[in-house]
Amino acid sequence: MQSVALTGMRLPFPFTVAPERSGRAIPGRPGRLLRGAEIYAEGSKIRQFYKVVSGAVRVCRVLPDARRFIAQFALPGEVFGLDGVEEHRFSAEAITEVVLIAFARKDIDAYMDEEPLAAQSWQAFTLEKLAAAQDRSILLGCRSATERVAHFLLDLAARSCPGRPSVDLPMSRYDIADYLGLTAETVSRVLTALRKSGMIAIEDNHTLHILERERLTEVADLSGVPA
Repeated sequence: MQSVALTGMRLPFPFTVAPERSGRAIPGRPGRLLRGAEIYAEGSKIRQFYKVVSGAVRVCRVLPDARRFIAQFALPGEVFGLDGVEEHRFSAEAITEVVLIAFARKDIDAYMDEEPLAAQSWQAFTLEKLAAAQDRSILLGCRSATERVAHFLLDLAARSCPGRPSVDLPMSRYDIADYLGLTAETVSRVLTALRKSGMIAIEDNHTLHILERERLTEVADLSGVPA
């Protein structure tokens, strides 16, 4: 990665143990990547985990029949690279220009050996990731196209724009489709239907506004899948 100067390079990644309590923090290596750059390849050794500072990343895999499956969109403040034991099961690509902080796996392992609270926090973090994956399996297996898109918009708003009606969409309609198990045409059709119903307003391809959150939540049917 291209080097870039950042403040706060030494972070308690992604643990809740504060550096002043532990006496140390995990050193991170910052870098900037251009849009479309590969961060790591499927099958490569897991040597680093990453935290997004700015921009967006997709974690994906191209299937044997050339279809693409997107497992994760990583947004600012979020972590990715936790997709295997020894080797990456997916590849990671920059959707936009991104600034990342890379943390060496060996440093994280050493940190957890020395800090029991950090190990507990890491366990909670991985359990949350597992729960999110289970929720997503329900979303893809049991929800209609409209429910999937509505849930996606609410989830993205909660992660990227909490408390604001606007939603940033750094990814394309094709990315959203491959994440939700739909076609790009279906995603566009559902967004148009939600706009015509008055629940959202579409400013451009990368920005929309949630106008009626309660109605959109009802459409998403979030009783079975947490937002």
